[in-house]
Amino acid sequence: MGKHAYLIIANRNPNQLKLLLKTLDDSRNDIYLLLDKKSKNIFQDKYLLNFSPVYMIKPINIYWGDYSLIQAELNLFSAACNKNYDYYHLLSGLDLPLVNQDIIHNFFDKNPNKEFITYSVALTPKQLQMRIHNHHFTKSFRSNNKVLKLYHKIENKVYSVIPERKIPIEKIKFGSNWVSLENNIVNDLVKNINEIKSLYFKEYLVDEIFIPTFINLHPSYKEKIYYKKPVHDKPEEFQGNLRYINWWDGSPYVWTINDYSKLEKAVKMGHLFSRKFDENIDNKIIYKIVEQDLR
Repeated sequence: MGKHAYLIIANRNPNQLKLLLKTLDDSRNDIYLLLDKKSKNIFQDKYLLNFSPVYMIKPINIYWGDYSLIQAELNLFSAACNKNYDYYHLLSGLDLPLVNQDIIHNFFDKNPNKEFITYSVALTPKQLQMRIHNHHFTKSFRSNNKVLKLYHKIENKVYSVIPERKIPIEKIKFGSNWVSLENNIVNDLVKNINEIKSLYFKEYLVDEIFIPTFINLHPSYKEKIYYKKPVHDKPEEFQGNLRYINWWDGSPYVWTINDYSKLEKAVKMGHLFSRKFDENIDNKIIYKIVEQDLR
């Protein structure tokens, strides 16, 4: 019976975070929580659960599209990896497990030493190569400032026609940054923090690139991937990271109570987690899942 680490990045919805922690509270789990420093004051300073310890990782400012999200992920991996867990599950505060911890642990006990990531073909190799250029003003990719928006538009246009040779184009892969990884690759990610930073520090939306590409650059892990078939963002596809994420209706779509049957189907397909949930849009679906209806 393995020990798991849940690594959570949260930036809003403190009540929803408490419900997520409730679903993870199990003696077989340790929980590591990193809060976006910009919103830290809306969360508790510490969380006490019945069975799982919650380790609070030093908050950092996290910006959409910026390297800071990779930094948050690496900070969580670094904090947890010295305990050599069987699996490390990276979640956002807007995720939920769709099944109970017995089902989750039984599944991973039967599938040891695998990497659970989702490959996607939603972007072309040239579009991915554009992302690994050195961008400027990387903390403002979602700014409403008209000058900055125009600058980023021009910058992306220029980089789309200028090849970046920092990483060979055939090595660049793309997929969800929310993953479940075994101990060896997590330790290797931590050992290669300086290399990762040198590759991605000024780049654009590379949180969706760095782990799939890391595996290509360290090919011994390729044979450990649980499900290699890339997705095209269609509802009937299985997502290899075991997280059912609806990109076909949104960016991603926020589940509501009307979508409950779709999540039931996702469980039957083999998904153990899902996102995106938002208590400010629909709280009923969150409580329905937390109260064990799917579990």
